[in-house]
Order: sequence, then structure tokens, then C-alpha cells
Amino acid sequence: MTKAWQEYAVDLRALLGQAGVATPNCLPGEPDDCGADFAHHCMGYLAALKAKADHALTHMHHGDPAGERAATKLYDHWSAQFAAESVDCC
Repeated sequence: MTKAWQEYAVDLRALLGQAGVATPNCLPGEPDDCGADFAHHCMGYLAALKAKADHALTHMHHGDPAGERAATKLYDHWSAQFAAESVDCC
């Protein structure tokens, strides 16, 4: 289980980097290890990704009602898709 969490944490941190969010190298075993386990890092990284996505979805349509409806429709689609799959990540 720990190996799966480790891989997931590394992948999530890479996604954050691609989204322009800097994160410290503080995973277990890294030079700046903060003491939190891989699962805790996954929660933090997922929260940061969600916040980044929410911010982008809120601001990218510049208040245009059609853009807001489109973003909501796409969000609802993906939420339903993921709920239907209901697979644990690790």
C-alpha cells in the first residue's frame, strides 16, 4: 500500500508543478522530509489541485454566463463519471 501512495504522491506533485504550483521536496526520505506520510501528502496535493482547478474554472470565463454554464456542465459530467467508477486510488 505504501508503494502505491508513494507513486501517487510523486505523480500528484508533478501535476502541481505542471500547473505552476511549487511544492517543497518534503516526501518521506527526501532531504526536507516533513514527517508526514505519503497518504497525507496525497491529500494535500489533491486539495491544492482542486483549489487550483476551482480558481481556474471560476475565473477563465470572465463572468460570462454561457462560460459559467459550460464549466458547470463539464464539472458535473466529470463528477458523475468519477462517482460511477467509485474506485479507490491506492
